[in-house]
Amino acid sequence: MIGWPTQVIAVAIGGALGALSRYGLTALFTQTAVSRGIFGLSSLVGGGASFATTVANLTGCFLLGIVYQWSESVAAMAENPLSPKVLLAIRVGFLGSLTTFSTLVGDCAVLGSEGRSGVSLTLLSINLIGGWGVFLLAVWTVKGVIS
Repeated sequence: MIGWPTQVIAVAIGGALGALSRYGLTALFTQTAVSRGIFGLSSLVGGGASFATTVANLTGCFLLGIVYQWSESVAAMAENPLSPKVLLAIRVGFLGSLTTFSTLVGDCAVLGSEGRSGVSLTLLSINLIGGWGVFLLAVWTVKGVIS
């Protein structure tokens, strides 16, 4: 077991990298040309920042599925090349700050207050159901590659 100070440092480093990645996605997807250029999908979830939230959440769920299944599979083979602090930095730090439930809820509230309840519900559904779906897709993909 790793010590508490080391855990905090691992989460802080991963969190800083995840937060910067999240900020970069928001900056990228709030640019008009990029926001409109993704096959019109961004309008389903309210455009710009809401689309960036969705991309971050679905990407984070997919990456979490990969890390989860890969670490479970290699642990079963007694070959864990990643230390517990690296896994903590990735899972809790990086992916925890890349994905953002509070921003999702805030985006849904704003869309709802603008009278766009359907878009708000679509945004929430894509993030929750889609997140679970891409997590499972990643798990099945890693299982297929490893076995």
